[in-house]
Amino acid sequence: MKLATLFAAVLIVYSLGLTLYAQEATGPRPKRARVAEDYQPGTLKELAAKAANQENRKDETMVIDPDLSPTRVRATYAGSTARTPEAKEKLIAEWARRYAGAPETYTRTYEVDVAFTENGSDYWLTFKKKTLTSFWNSKWNKPVDLFVIKMGAIKRGDNWVPVLLVDSFQEAK
Repeated sequence: MKLATLFAAVLIVYSLGLTLYAQEATGPRPKRARVAEDYQPGTLKELAAKAANQENRKDETMVIDPDLSPTRVRATYAGSTARTPEAKEKLIAEWARRYAGAPETYTRTYEVDVAFTENGSDYWLTFKKKTLTSFWNSKWNKPVDLFVIKMGAIKRGDNWVPVLLVDSFQEAK
């Protein structure tokens, strides 16, 4: 009798555990657009340091990072723009091929690099033309909150240059 009761109790606990476990998705989850709450406060200096931390990669020309580290930073437009370098475009395309649910979201849409200043240092951030047009139509001569993702780094000479994309921006609050 005791063995039957023990067996029944174990079976109930096992069934309950299996039911609860089955309700928690452990595999890939559906992709969704990032929202403001997904971006953690940080600095461009921190993001650039994470991206450029490639000490033992002497023979490589790019490092693709699956961890986007969505970060909200405050910076000021530094007054310069440039076409996104081909090496950055290649990294963005390769990241999109590997990790994006919809690669067309990233490839051939990030085309302009814009210089921003944070605490006296300049950083080149990559914009979509559509986002940049919105930026020009806003008060771009004041500090702004930028919603940035990190895709990795490209090698330029002996230095690693971070590839940071601007998803969106808002007036600094």
